[in-house]
Amino acid sequence: MKRLYPLLFILFFIINLNIQSKEIPIMSENELKVCSGDYNNGSKEFTGTYMDGIKDGKYYEWRVGVWNFWYSNGKMKFEGLYEDGTLISKKCWDTNGESIGCDLLEMTESERYRTFKEK
Repeated sequence: MKRLYPLLFILFFIINLNIQSKEIPIMSENELKVCSGDYNNGSKEFTGTYMDGIKDGKYYEWRVGVWNFWYSNGKMKFEGLYEDGTLISKKCWDTNGESIGCDLLEMTESERYRTFKEK
């Protein structure tokens, strides 16, 4: 048991240093994560890729690449291209599949935020 005490002390010291460290590791760059969701009826609601990390002690996530949203009838609703969390281009369609201006989409404010989310 006497030989175990120095080992426990070293282990405690290492853990304590890590907890008190002000440096918070940032996730590796270029690590894309894919997410998607479905409607209750099983049809696809959205797909996209994002990156996330911790900066200044706060968690952030931002969209990258192409994000697509569909209506529950399977027709495309929104396609957006994101670069580092900024929406750089977008296309929108009505429930019949006709191309429309994105400001004409009928949706609640929370749906609008979720669809067009930027940094």
